[in-house]
Amino acid sequence: MQTRATIANSDSATSARTDLLVLIFAAGASVLVLFLAWEAVELRFATNDVIAHRLHYARGISSSLVTAFVIGVLTYRQYLRHQEVLENEVSRRTQELRETRRLLQLILDTAPAALVLLDRNYQVVQANRSAERVHGAGALKGRVCYEALTGRENICEECPATDSFAGGDSGRVNGHRRDPRTGEVFEIEYHPLSFDDGNDYMLIVERIVTEQKKLEARLLHQEKMAAFGLLATEVAHDMGNPLSSIDAQLQLVDKAMLTKDTAAVVDTVQAEVRRLHRILREIVDFARRRRDEATLVSVQAVVEDALRLLRHDRRMRSVRLVEEFDAETPPVFMVEDHLIQVVLNLLLNAVDAMEQSGNLRIEVRPAGKDVALRIHDTGVGMEPSVLRQCLEPLFTTKERGKGTGLGLSISKDILHAAGGKLELFSAPARGTTVVVTIPAAQPTREEPTTIALTA
Repeated sequence: MQTRATIANSDSATSARTDLLVLIFAAGASVLVLFLAWEAVELRFATNDVIAHRLHYARGISSSLVTAFVIGVLTYRQYLRHQEVLENEVSRRTQELRETRRLLQLILDTAPAALVLLDRNYQVVQANRSAERVHGAGALKGRVCYEALTGRENICEECPATDSFAGGDSGRVNGHRRDPRTGEVFEIEYHPLSFDDGNDYMLIVERIVTEQKKLEARLLHQEKMAAFGLLATEVAHDMGNPLSSIDAQLQLVDKAMLTKDTAAVVDTVQAEVRRLHRILREIVDFARRRRDEATLVSVQAVVEDALRLLRHDRRMRSVRLVEEFDAETPPVFMVEDHLIQVVLNLLLNAVDAMEQSGNLRIEVRPAGKDVALRIHDTGVGMEPSVLRQCLEPLFTTKERGKGTGLGLSISKDILHAAGGKLELFSAPARGTTVVVTIPAAQPTREEPTTIALTA
């Protein structure tokens, strides 16, 4: 583009010089021809001074008129040519601007991130296609950001654009936000922009990181389980040896030589030592039995494993636990660690909902071709607005630092991947019931064995 503009400017300058030379030559030639023509007329007709004087006047006036006419014609011609050059230049530059704008718009529209530009009135000045695709149908341009991007009626709390437009903050700000309408989680960057004309803008860059956040939560769970397994092994080793030594020493005690009360104390100590051994064994078994591949899993066994861990939570001391397990319940086919993650999330949520005390009822039974797990707590329950959003990523009613808002969302995804589903039923002050349904594993048919008989 720059080369074409340089060539066009050079051609225009050359044409202007040529027109000027032609104008000078034409004007000079016109005056010379008139002078010679009037000179011939004067020699032929100037018989006296009066006629000669009048011919001089006529020669001067005609020379001026002809010269002015020639100059005017050439000047008008030059004007037309200059006008044509200007129009071509304007057309060329307009086309270049149009191509540049089309290229920039193409770059913006093909960008993977949603880009939104705001003015000082929080109105969307420009938005790319990714932004319009992410935030639903309809143009974003001209709408206020909090209504177009989040569906709110007022400015968002702690909006970085407010401080930036007020002159208090001119740096880039990062953060996360969840769209209450779609449940998507965004990683957001705010870039203040100031121009020389005094206008200030805010560029918002949004990237959908919903799946990334879920993956991070799953990896964090796996890391916790791996660390828990290592810790359980070390604790079992460090505590197992002293407990075994204590148990061996108690076995050497001759209870016949002890008083009745002392013997009862020894029996109590032995029972507690055996209980500690059992707890350590359960913890180690729980930590070591996790698998990463799908297998036949007993939902009842997974619930019992989770409850063994949960019973050590001091909050469980004030909870009345009711278990109803149907012995005819078939196994399910899924990753055992994924199922334990779901069950732990649901049980911890139930315990959190019962602030002081309450009843926790757990049922595992067949449900047609599925296995149904029901967990009912007598906690505070949920408002309808909370119930509608509780399965969405990053939605939580817990205090900052006490919940990620990913537990139920990840549980729903895990069950969906296994062909199951997660349903919640709740009402304020009436507790919450969680229903998990997972397809039961189909029994495999054993092929009849064919025995060939030979004579």
